[in-house]
Amino acid sequence: MNTTNTSSNKKSSSLQNYTLRYLIVALLVVVAVWAGLFYAVILDEVYDNIDDGLKNSKILIEREAYANPDVLNTPEFGINQFKITPLPKGSYDFSNKLISTFEFSEYDDEDQPIRILETVFNDAKGNPYKLTIRASMVEEDELLEDLLTALVSLYVMLVVSIALLNRFILRKVWKSFYQLLDKLKNYKLGTGKAFTAPESHVSEFEVLGHELEDLLHRSEAIYSSQKQFIENASHELQTPLAISLNKLELFAENSNLPNEQMMEIGKISDTLNRLVRLNKSLLLLSKIENRQYADEEPVNFNELITQLTDDFSDLAEFREIKIDVVQQGKLSFPMNKGLALTLVTNLLKNALVHNHAGGMVTITIIHNSLSVQNTGSNKPLDDEQVFDRFYRSSNNEQSTGLGLSIVWSIANSYKLAVKYSYTGIHTFTIQFPDKR
Repeated sequence: MNTTNTSSNKKSSSLQNYTLRYLIVALLVVVAVWAGLFYAVILDEVYDNIDDGLKNSKILIEREAYANPDVLNTPEFGINQFKITPLPKGSYDFSNKLISTFEFSEYDDEDQPIRILETVFNDAKGNPYKLTIRASMVEEDELLEDLLTALVSLYVMLVVSIALLNRFILRKVWKSFYQLLDKLKNYKLGTGKAFTAPESHVSEFEVLGHELEDLLHRSEAIYSSQKQFIENASHELQTPLAISLNKLELFAENSNLPNEQMMEIGKISDTLNRLVRLNKSLLLLSKIENRQYADEEPVNFNELITQLTDDFSDLAEFREIKIDVVQQGKLSFPMNKGLALTLVTNLLKNALVHNHAGGMVTITIIHNSLSVQNTGSNKPLDDEQVFDRFYRSSNNEQSTGLGLSIVWSIANSYKLAVKYSYTGIHTFTIQFPDKR
């Protein structure tokens, strides 16, 4: 058994949100890839159309240069957006070279994108010329920007719309499942109320509901049987033990036995008393684990501890142990008052029983924790077994070995953290949920 009873720090999400999260991530990736591919295809198509226009212009210009040699005298870009530069005789590459660049626009007073085709051709006399043709990409560039904006908007709206639609659908589909969970949360064994699963249009949830009904029905029957057995067994044990103790007391009072025999009778009486306490403790453990203490109310631990320290003051004085209560805050928690009393009583009794004359017990209360420190043995307890049933670090006959197990069981039933530590003194700490 672990010495701590803490809930996992890992935050879990609902089934709807868990499914929706993976769906959104998948949509973001898939839609982004397809939007990127679509944009790349459109961009390639735009460049292809511009390049086709430049190649067509090249053919027309070369044809006109053959027919009209005056065209060759175009050293600068003009209205026709091309220029021809004479080249010296030599070997040239007559293929088309297409590049994208920027050129200053006087109208916009800024650089604008253009597409340029460069090639070499020979005139009618075989003289080489370099032909440079340019085409403005302003309209196409604005088209691509608008297309990109539209794609991004479509991408966002599509993902959001699909996510919202799926959330609505998932909520409707999983509605019966969450109704089933709510009924399970509110269901408690031993109340006598049968569990009825809500109707569902999903066959898997319908099967799950029926299986839970059968399972809880069997659990209710087993629980009732065990509860009755424990109560009967406890009662049957208590009766002969009580009778045996009474007979021993009467026998001791009405007989003139030697001191040695009287001491043996005293030992038998102590053993029977220990069996009585053991029986009560086991019954209490069973009731706690079966959650038979359903009634809850806000318990003021400051007042409870003050009351208990007064009750144990005589025992502490007899054992020469000093009890100090340090109140650093007000501790209140909703739970069964009887279990709260048992929780603190067992901690305090454990600190007194496993102590020595002249020792001390310090109880510290803050707004979300309760700790009990005590002197005692000069070695730590086994923190792996300290809360196990029948674990005892000494041969103290006053101990049943169940006190700390009861503490752990009560804390576990209310999801409280319990831990033991040793720093020269023994410390048991109960951590309550922080409600501040």
